[in-house]
Amino acid sequence: MPGGSDIGRERGADVKRTRLAAVLGAAWLLVGTAPVARAEDDDPTAWHVTAIPYLWAAGLYGDVTVHGVNGNLDASFVDLLDHTDTLVGLQGHLEVARGPLGVYGDFFYVKTKVEDAGVTGLDVTTKMWFIEFGAQYRVFDTTTDRVPGLTFDVYAGGRYTNLELDLDPVAGPSLNQQVDWIDPLVGARLGVHFSEHVFALLAGDVGGFGVGSDVAWSAMGLLGYRWEGAGLEWAVLAGYKALGQDYTTGSGLNRFRWDVTMHGPILGLSIRF
Repeated sequence: MPGGSDIGRERGADVKRTRLAAVLGAAWLLVGTAPVARAEDDDPTAWHVTAIPYLWAAGLYGDVTVHGVNGNLDASFVDLLDHTDTLVGLQGHLEVARGPLGVYGDFFYVKTKVEDAGVTGLDVTTKMWFIEFGAQYRVFDTTTDRVPGLTFDVYAGGRYTNLELDLDPVAGPSLNQQVDWIDPLVGARLGVHFSEHVFALLAGDVGGFGVGSDVAWSAMGLLGYRWEGAGLEWAVLAGYKALGQDYTTGSGLNRFRWDVTMHGPILGLSIRF
């Protein structure tokens, strides 16, 4: 019969497996804002809908301030799995396009906890909502005539951010502050289609401009494989994504700052019909 320490280790392993399964099962987030290009001609008057669930295994890195108290975030995705019982996510993306024009909307919610954040030994719990919206335009698409080929899109819109931060110092009362703002953004995406099945996407945007964040940006690189089945276009995508924001509001005991970069590997599935 195993001893108490063995049982504790087994329970700890079970908890970690449960956390990881919960994240993999609940994480739905934006992978890209354009459908995968088809080698054959599309009907320019046809409507297309693209849905993309994916897992973004992002860590948190940067500085935060809540009611004038500073903390430092330096946690990989594995650290977040290790140190919190409340890591949950709910994300998704939906796009509607007709010809070169399209609109998109996506949302991202995640709750995390970072222990021993900064020299003061703070525990920082974050609840984050990101909602993006905008319009896009396909500038050119050479894949309608041949593959290999290129696609190039531009897009513009906004990113709504809602953050709630809880700081729990070793000594002293807990601090809580919630803020929200909207960052305008503009971006572009390049698609390199090596064959009818294999392709790469490079995308990036910049925003904020002092309207919300002083600076906001995101960048992503993906490698994908597409196929057709059951009357739908499918594609598996894998790569890396980073998103940064530098937002400050208030002063003194009401000062709030979020100068944080989230980055990590990404894996998703595109479904187009």
